[in-house]
Amino acid sequence: MGLEIVEIVEDDQGQAKLLDRILRQASFRTNVAFDGPSAMQDVWRIKPSLIMADDNLPGLTGREMCKRLRQDPSTKYIPIILMSGYSSEERRVEALDGGADDFIAKPYASAELVARVRALLRRSRQGQEQDEEHGEDLALTDSLYVVVYRGQKLTLSAHEWKSLRRLSSTVGSVVPREELSTLLWGDDALMHDGEIDRCMEQLNTKLGGEGPAVGQINMVPGGFRLSVPPSDKPDVVQAR
Repeated sequence: MGLEIVEIVEDDQGQAKLLDRILRQASFRTNVAFDGPSAMQDVWRIKPSLIMADDNLPGLTGREMCKRLRQDPSTKYIPIILMSGYSSEERRVEALDGGADDFIAKPYASAELVARVRALLRRSRQGQEQDEEHGEDLALTDSLYVVVYRGQKLTLSAHEWKSLRRLSSTVGSVVPREELSTLLWGDDALMHDGEIDRCMEQLNTKLGGEGPAVGQINMVPGGFRLSVPPSDKPDVVQAR
């Protein structure tokens, strides 16, 4: 991990020093910026392996940074963790919807913070290795997952398929967030908290298409609910 650089963006110098010390003790290299515009220049210049940014930054908020970085092909895949002293579900959802890969509420435990950073970097490396192995024009998968919904066949990722299969087994009932996360990632579920929201968003897009069915999967307190008429229940099958 010694070659991996984490960009720290924190306007509170005390918090910035704390983060810098925690990450350096965990054998990461760091670069520190104290406002959004300076951080953007750093990111474009050094292309860090991961970005940790406070949500409430001068000049450019953390969510605004996420939006700009996701629009730039050279930075769109850099993992981003947003941090905030506000830990409400609304703030967490806004951060994840804005393009962050994870959200950490302050105050945080040093061990958990380092574990989340390592988990995100691990997934990022795995994605890069797959791209290098197969090239941009070729993607291989062990299985194809197909949903038949309103007469249309939709191809899903493994995580989307597993989630929809569980949600469709109890249409109209709330499936706890923790249950879905454990189903997808087992004991490592905590490190993937942000990804479950992205998975639900992608599923909604595929189920909704351009018709009136957009937004079939609803985020509710404590979990997610699939809301479709019984006659429209997706037929979830697997094709190898």
